[in-house]
Amino acid sequence: MKTRIPSAPSGVALGLPCWLVISVFAASAVGSEPQANPAGAPSDVRAAEAVSAWQFLAEVPIAGAGPSPLIDFVLPPSVFDAARVDLADLRLYDAQLRDVPYALRIRSEVDTTETVEAKEFNRVPDPAGGMQVSLDLGEKQIDHNELEVNTPGDNYRRRVVLEGSDDRKEWNELAKRDVVRFPSGDKAFVDKTLSYTPSRYRYLRITLSPDPQNDTRPVEIGEVVVRRRVKVPGELDVREVPCGQREPVRADGGPGSRWVLDLQGSGVPVDRLLVTVADEEFARNWYVESGGPADANERFQRVAAGVWQRRAGERVQDLVAEFGQEVRAARLRLVVTDNRNPPLRLTAVKAAAPARVVIAKRPDSISASWRLYFGHPKAEAPNYDFARNLPQKLDPPPERVSLGPRQANPIYQPEPLPLTERLPWLIYVLLGAAVAVLAALIFNLARVAIRIADLRESAV
Repeated sequence: MKTRIPSAPSGVALGLPCWLVISVFAASAVGSEPQANPAGAPSDVRAAEAVSAWQFLAEVPIAGAGPSPLIDFVLPPSVFDAARVDLADLRLYDAQLRDVPYALRIRSEVDTTETVEAKEFNRVPDPAGGMQVSLDLGEKQIDHNELEVNTPGDNYRRRVVLEGSDDRKEWNELAKRDVVRFPSGDKAFVDKTLSYTPSRYRYLRITLSPDPQNDTRPVEIGEVVVRRRVKVPGELDVREVPCGQREPVRADGGPGSRWVLDLQGSGVPVDRLLVTVADEEFARNWYVESGGPADANERFQRVAAGVWQRRAGERVQDLVAEFGQEVRAARLRLVVTDNRNPPLRLTAVKAAAPARVVIAKRPDSISASWRLYFGHPKAEAPNYDFARNLPQKLDPPPERVSLGPRQANPIYQPEPLPLTERLPWLIYVLLGAAVAVLAALIFNLARVAIRIADLRESAV
């Protein structure tokens, strides 16, 4: 006679606690999706964004008719304090909540180079082994200030003379220097560029002389490139910052002074300090540290160091502490090593960085009103065609307006919190229920195991 041994509990019983655990995590996601079309959504169908998702705004005063079709404004620290670091959450809307395309420019100083079209004529060999080439830059009077001369060969130092003319009769010297090419390990040291004072001569004449030491054959002139190199000036956003009371400290091994500078915002870009000192004569080591807000308990980190020196009788001007890189900070600490000298008398401190400028097309209506919205961590970058097509150099320049103060968005609706954050006790209830079910299941398994063992003993 065979005794039937009971089987293990069904899969339904095993799956019950797993279902409860999954429900805990599913509940945490409930309510986390943003509303599809909350109040205040723009009427423009291109924008699926809602103005109510932005936490802050600032009024943009619209200037009347002017010589430029563009207007611009500089972003103040109050925007950096609330916007994303990359400023991708900036939005301009008009009174009808329609998108206003804009371009964001960081006004750093940059060098631009353009090639000037030139037509070669009169390529003449020199009896001394050199060569002469003339170029025609055309009838348009185009500025040019750089020449690249390519000449074949290796291990040479050849003299180049550059002349300019408007009539091909009278030639004036523009530059004279050597072009060189010398082996240097796996590579070669090459210098083939001549820079000269900006000129508008239509004709250029290049005379290349051989290297008297290394050239045993006549030299040739290869490709000649004429360029216009222009330094586009940047724009510094300079703001005076509150300077706290001097604090006596130990600074790099000696007695010193420390001042805490409040940048009046969090994540404010800065790459230099301009410090006004009343003393007439000094030579002091200094360094600058950057840190977060006072309540963030963030450690300061050194970002720059140097020496300030002023001799008696020299012209008094602001001392500059350049960082060499841009930092984002809420506070800075300026530390000066005094040693046995009296502390410096600081009268003003300014923080500076390349200006962040928003450029937009002037509206047709003088009575139009715009608002700049910011403060949305999950916003996507707008990537307007207007920004991509806007030329680097704007002529006439945009008309500058001043952005209004930061305001709280009156229709701001924060993203709904997950259910577990709105009802924090719920997760404990669900976990408690799961533990109770697991305990009951374990108890049931223990009873079944005992029963199976008893039946096996009796069968023996």
